[in-house]
Amino acid sequence: YGSDQKYSISEADEYWAKEILNGGYILHFRHAERDKWIDVQMYDALESDLHKNGSNESRYAESDYFNQAVCLNERGKIQARAMGEHISNIGLPITHVVTSVSCRARQTADLAFGGFDSQHRLLVHTGPYNEDTDIRTNILKKFYSSLPVSSDGNIIVSAHNSVVKKEIFENASFNLSLDEGGFYVISQRDGKLYLEHEFHNFRFFTRIFYER
Repeated sequence: YGSDQKYSISEADEYWAKEILNGGYILHFRHAERDKWIDVQMYDALESDLHKNGSNESRYAESDYFNQAVCLNERGKIQARAMGEHISNIGLPITHVVTSVSCRARQTADLAFGGFDSQHRLLVHTGPYNEDTDIRTNILKKFYSSLPVSSDGNIIVSAHNSVVKKEIFENASFNLSLDEGGFYVISQRDGKLYLEHEFHNFRFFTRIFYER
């Protein structure tokens, strides 16, 4: 498409960028950039499952031999810090942060959102596991529906691309995918989950707030 369309801002982007400043939503973020190891699922299983720290704990691969496979790369660390600086400048209200046990998700939570309140094995992407899709969908629905959303701010989920599926929502009819650092705006209504908006890339969110 033409350059004017490429850099235009949609009304929906502008509306939702400003709406989430009021709080009351779940913002599901894909972690910042990592190196693309084709067998990453094998290393993610090491970090999330092969340890004795507890079911919703991590092996903390930052200090392990496979850290380059599962943690943020240098560009990802810079990206996450920049996200955090923009979030602070924009004044996005955050009340609670939950994260996958994966190194790259935890690092994104630390660098972009100032840390996290809890971590969850459930929020690791689907790749490392042999699991029933329907059962997982129901567990994810319960998890996102139980997050303590309030008007005081937004809940951040720092996780992965394949965690959020169209099947957990009442209104999503298309397959979902985010760039690294992108996020979904999710609402809870009457015990059900609704996908309100997608910022496929974080820059689609920040550019709303910088005019010239």
